Amino acid sequence: MKMDGNIRVATETKYKELYNNMKSYGATEDFHALFFVCACLGYRKGKIKALPKRDDRFWSRTITPPEWACYYAMILEQNSFDYDKVADDKDVLASIEGYANAGMDILIEEFLGDFLLPSSKSSDPQLDPAFCKEIPKQFVHFLFDQSESEGLE
Repeated sequence: MKMDGNIRVATETKYKELYNNMKSYGATEDFHALFFVCACLGYRKGKIKALPKRDDRFWSRTITPPEWACYYAMILEQNSFDYDKVADDKDVLASIEGYANAGMDILIEEFLGDFLLPSSKSSDPQLDPAFCKEIPKQFVHFLFDQSESEGLE
């Protein structure tokens, strides 16, 4: 639990353009922020999805201390507060990558699906530029709705 800043954090390769799109259209300030949202969505729904093809997305040094605290809390709760499970930050982030990968699927299903190019829905999802002006505002509304919703599904 030292918030190691020299770890490459990965996402699934097929989400590369979607991460880039969300940043370039102003829905998120940086990759670590979108990754955090996705990790929280995956964790909240209790879903983990392995990354079949990994693509290094960002350095762990961009993860904020509050984000690290949440990641540690997720892993501790998942492992009955066994502090040995948060001793190695690489292991922590490897688990969180699974939550974030599942969370991206949830984000697409519950929010981004209507903003995607039709041709990209079955392969590497990409945002449709025609609808991107509204994404930052709608994304904030989506996040607010998530924070206000009760219980787990």
